[in-house]
Amino acid sequence: MLGLRSDLPLDRDAAAKFLPWILGFMVYLAALAVGTAMVVDRLSASWQTGLTGNLTVEVPFTDDIGVTERSALLDQVIDLLSATPGVAGTTLLDDREIARLLEPWLGAEATELDIPLPAMIAVNLREDAVLDQAQLQRDLNAIQPGARVDDHAAWIADALSFLRGLKLLATLLTALVLAATAITIVFVTRTSLSIHRSVIEIVHLIGAPDAYIAQQFQAQSLRLGIVGGIVGTLLAVGTLLGAEHLLQVTGSIAPASIGAGGDDLAAPGLSLDLSLLPWQWGVLGLLPFATALIAMVTARWTVLRSLARFI
Repeated sequence: MLGLRSDLPLDRDAAAKFLPWILGFMVYLAALAVGTAMVVDRLSASWQTGLTGNLTVEVPFTDDIGVTERSALLDQVIDLLSATPGVAGTTLLDDREIARLLEPWLGAEATELDIPLPAMIAVNLREDAVLDQAQLQRDLNAIQPGARVDDHAAWIADALSFLRGLKLLATLLTALVLAATAITIVFVTRTSLSIHRSVIEIVHLIGAPDAYIAQQFQAQSLRLGIVGGIVGTLLAVGTLLGAEHLLQVTGSIAPASIGAGGDDLAAPGLSLDLSLLPWQWGVLGLLPFATALIAMVTARWTVLRSLARFI
């Protein structure tokens, strides 16, 4: 009797027809949330690594300072920085590089504005260097009053706090979506049980145990979960890739960084790279199967619990 195939017409249920679309939407939201969490995690690690061990020295100049005097003062500042214990290298940013950094705030014509722009020097520290920043600040002010050392500590703290909050929000959204998926399966399964109650009672009377009946529902939930999960994941992947491409084209996520890496300012400073690593794409690829597993287990639990009550 256990080897007989069930004749329960589960595929004819209206709920079964809509379930893949519902699950697909759930997986779509979950995949976007998981993808966002992984991107945020990468950004957190990248920003913390990129700015740790780097300083920016800002040297302001007034309009009455000539080019020769300005150059001499900058040479003194660079000599001071190079002689400071723990400093591995310095890079004086030219006007093109400064304009690149100011462009997101002041526009493409930042250097043509009638405002005095300070000189900016990117300082790269040696690993595990211990720098007396207060003394360095005093030495810089002795050369040029108003010179400022920025270790990005406050900015890093604020940025990482924001990213942690964003990651927590994405994680909570993922948990809510998975919980909503399980609840949806419960209601759909109960509806299907009610629709086919008379057939289930007959099958049960001729010897089919509860586990066999539950197997029919869980198999259907597994199948529909995989179909809906694949559709939702593919849509989410397309959305993530499309958003990344769109932001790159519009320049909204152009790398903005300050580092002592020569002409390439994106290293070792900040990078707004929103792409995912291969293993992270693999995690997204597991979502359809995880969703199908949740659907299968939930359907089985719902059927067994319901059968224990009304049969």
